[in-house]
This record gives sequence, C-alpha cells and structure tokens, in this order.
Amino acid sequence: MPLSTRPTARDVKECLFALFLCTVGDLITGLVMGHSSSIFLLVPALIILIPPSAGLRGNVFSSLGSRLSSYLHTGRLSPSFRPNPLLNDNVLSSLLLLMLFGVVDGVAASAIAYFLGINKNFLLTTVNLILVAEITAFVSAGILIPATVLLAVGSFRWGWNPDHTTIPIVTLFGDMITLPVLFAATLFVVKTNFHEKTIALFAIAVAFAFLLTSVNSDVSRKIVLESMPILAICVALDFGSGTILGDKLDKFIATAGLLTLVPAFLEDGGAMGGILAARFSSLLHLGLLEPKVKPDRDVFYTFAVMHAVAAFMFTMVGVFGYIVNILLHIPTISLSRMVLVTLVAGQLIMFIIDAMAYYFSILSFKKGIDPDNVGIPIIASFMDVAGTACYVFALRVLGVI
Repeated sequence: MPLSTRPTARDVKECLFALFLCTVGDLITGLVMGHSSSIFLLVPALIILIPPSAGLRGNVFSSLGSRLSSYLHTGRLSPSFRPNPLLNDNVLSSLLLLMLFGVVDGVAASAIAYFLGINKNFLLTTVNLILVAEITAFVSAGILIPATVLLAVGSFRWGWNPDHTTIPIVTLFGDMITLPVLFAATLFVVKTNFHEKTIALFAIAVAFAFLLTSVNSDVSRKIVLESMPILAICVALDFGSGTILGDKLDKFIATAGLLTLVPAFLEDGGAMGGILAARFSSLLHLGLLEPKVKPDRDVFYTFAVMHAVAAFMFTMVGVFGYIVNILLHIPTISLSRMVLVTLVAGQLIMFIIDAMAYYFSILSFKKGIDPDNVGIPIIASFMDVAGTACYVFALRVLGVI
C-alpha cells in the first residue's frame, strides 16, 4: 500500500491496534515473570539472561519482519506465502544469528552474575545458561519464523502497512514465547546430568556447523555481516538491563508486582521505536524521505503523534498491570503511583527513541547499510537498558524501591 510522509488516522489506528495487543500479551508475560520469581532463587543468574535472550528474539525477528516489509513495498518480494530464495536466505541467516548469540548470551550472563556475587559456580552456570539460551532459540524460531512471514505478507495483502503491524506483534510473540520457554528450559536443564548436557552441546555444535555452511548467498552473507556487530552492541545493551534488574533482585522479588510491568513497559517502548525505525526505513527506500541532519516538519509531526500514542499506551500499561496484580494477589503498589511511573518513564524514553530512530536510519542509509538491519535492533536493545533505567529511576523517585 502507498506510504505518506505524515502518519494518517489509519496509521495511528494500526499502531494502536498492534500496541494494544503488545500490552495485553506482555502483561501475560509479566504475570509469568512475577509468578516465576522463585526460579530466580534456584538460578539467580537467570534474571541477567532474560533481557538479552528476549531482546535477541525481538531484534532478529523484527529485523526479519522489517526487511520483508521493505521487500514487499519495493516489489522485491511478491505477497505470496510460497518459499523463494530471498525468503530462504533471510530465514537461514536469522537462525544462524540466533544460535551464535545464544552462546554469547549464556557465557556473558554467567560472567556478569559471577562478578555480581550471585553465581558461585561459573563453569556449571555457563553450561546451563548456554543450553537454556539455545533450547529457547530453537523452540521460539519454530514458531516465530512462520509467524513473521505470515504477518508481513498477510498484512500487506490485507492492505495494512507491515511496518505498523509486523514488528510490534512479532516482538510481542517473541516475549510471550521466550519467557515461558526459558523458564521451562531452565527447569529441564537443571535436572539433566552431565552426560546428557554433553550430548546436547554436541548436537548444538552440529546444528551450528550446518547453518554456517548453508549461509552462502550474497544476501544471507550481507545480512549476517551487517547484523553481527549491531547484535553485539544490542547484547551489551541488553545486559545493562539485566545487570540493573540483578542488582535490585531482592527488591523485585519482595514486590513481585513490579516485575509484572517490566515486559509490557519495555515491549511497548521498543515496539514504538521499531515502528518509527521501520517507517523511516521504508520511506528512505522509496525515496520519500531525504537523509539529512535536520529532520523535515513531517518527521517532527510523526514524533508528536507517537508521543500522544505513547501517553495513551503507557497509561494502559500502568492500569492493566495494577488490575492484573490485584486480581491475582501479587504484591504491588498503588494505582496512581503505578500509572505515574509508567507515564513519566515512558515519555522520557520516547525522546531518546525519536532521535535514535531517525538518525540511525538516515546514517546507515547514507553509508549504504540497510537500515532494517541497524536501526530496529539497536533501538530495541537500547530501549531495554534505558527503559529499565528510567523505570527503576521513576520507582526510586516515587519512593517505591
């Protein structure tokens, strides 16, 4: 469908629809996190692994969705569900990135937990977290790859803009799938013996070698080479979020209702950043946006619309989070303080997202790098650490923690 440089009323409706689904879905995810807080007592390092693990899923598959959207807008991909070489290259490269950074996530989470003093056995914890990360990657990929293709192609065929629907919903699915699978994988891995863990690590190595030899086209190599340094930065940023949560682990366990809000708050912010970045990417590819340092008036208009959307959505996050906590008897704070926390922290992070979405898109485009591989992953990951910091800051200012 044709794009306009200014968001239309239909664009806002599409965004609100996708973000509403994100909010409801991630409150379910937050409920899982709040109710599963006892697992953190069993494997304390797990709370450090959660942000980069969930972020990796969102970064890889939102970039996949954004690339598919750009292909559809520019005619490189027909709106059909039939397999084709371009789609296959995107899928294989996404799988390879998931496996590679699953290992990185496991090792880094164990190391950070060790230095924070919440991991007493570095080697065992490292093996456990690598297995947890890789099991989560395989299971989630089996669901998220077809979901991403279905959303991108299906929304385009239906007359919707995939930039407004694919990325928020895919990242929502990523969060909803990642946490339950990650918790289940943790319980499974902790109960397995050394021999079984050795076999599992060997199987992961074989699968990685197969994917490495399969990624041999120009398109897939470009995706992997452009994505690796960006995902490395994203992983580092996501571990900042995990470190902040790990440092306040005792307080979050004491008031588990605060954990319930975390996925929805971070997801909505990351989704709005993803919508902006995907929109700017499509406009750049179509030649409707000039990559210059000073944004056009239409860009500022887009920012203003997204801030209004953010005010509504972050209010919803606070209200829905409070209701869920009360109904399920999860320890929480007052409704007014909860809404104030999400509103203030949300608007602060939106100013940062505005600048990042625009400048990462235009700078990467001017350098000849696909913005779909750069802007969305960095924004989503930066949102995790900055959003967590803003959330904790608001909680501290209001005297909650």
